Amino acid sequence: MILVPIPAMPLLIHTLLLTSALAWDASGRLPLRLRNHRAPFSLAAANSDPVASLPLMEAELAALDVLETVDAEERSELKGRIDDAKIAAEFGVRRAQDDFYSAFSRGDLEAMGDAWSAEKRVRVVHPGMSSIEGRDAIMTSWAQILRGGDGGFDISPAQTQIEISGQVAMCSCIEETPGGGKLEALNIYIRENGSWKMILHHASPIMM
Repeated sequence: MILVPIPAMPLLIHTLLLTSALAWDASGRLPLRLRNHRAPFSLAAANSDPVASLPLMEAELAALDVLETVDAEERSELKGRIDDAKIAAEFGVRRAQDDFYSAFSRGDLEAMGDAWSAEKRVRVVHPGMSSIEGRDAIMTSWAQILRGGDGGFDISPAQTQIEISGQVAMCSCIEETPGGGKLEALNIYIRENGSWKMILHHASPIMM
């Protein structure tokens, strides 16, 4: 098998590819040159945002688990940083979710705009309507909706479930209204400049 060098690939990711591609020795252990390999630096340390660093840290941990010369304290410290980043990620997503529904309930168009991504492709599907794409069109639709709310809407998200994969988070919830109405909603957020920003909101009524 011929491996083509990829200079731009992070060192530890490249090491993982080499590990899976090269033959193991007769004892089932890694070749000696890989058993003795130590990364000269931490990839994750190069990124000041621990949540954005999470995929790199997890790849780094996987690489360390393959090696047999890893210091237990070093591995434990990295595992701790990963756990902290996961907690921070979920907390940040929940805060973004709260900011979105707070802006919705208050009828605050400026806060609603802040909840949405300003850099990525965005889409909204309001109940009973076709999808709307593009930030400008989406904010126009929210301006129309919020004006019709006579000062805001009383909407409470319940049964929230969060799944985070790298720098993308998917939130599903039930939107409850004082009159007993319920809508099922799907919100997707993306990591942007150290914060979680919405790129999709899709809500549809639940028939009782």
